[in-house]
Amino acid sequence: MSRNQPEKIFAMLKISKDELLNEISILLAKRELSEYLMEIEYLENKYNKTYHEFDKIFTEQKASYEMENDWMKWKFAIESRDYWQNILGK
Repeated sequence: MSRNQPEKIFAMLKISKDELLNEISILLAKRELSEYLMEIEYLENKYNKTYHEFDKIFTEQKASYEMENDWMKWKFAIESRDYWQNILGK
C-alpha cells in the first residue's frame, strides 16, 4: 500500500482521519453494547424471567452450577450494558 493511498481514500469518502477514528470508536462501542444486549436477551428467554426476577429466585434457593454460571454471566452482562450505554449517552 502506498503512503498516499489512505489520504486518497479519506478524500474519496470526504472524511478526515479524526472523523473516521471517531466514527470507528462509536461503532466499536455500539458493537460491545449489542453483544451484551444479546446475552441479556438470551438469558431472559432461557429462564423466561428478567434478571431481577431470576436474581431473587437464585438467592432464595440452592442453585445448580449452571444457574450460578448463568447468574454471573447475566450480572456481568447487565453491568457491561449499563457501562456502554453510559459511554454512548443512552
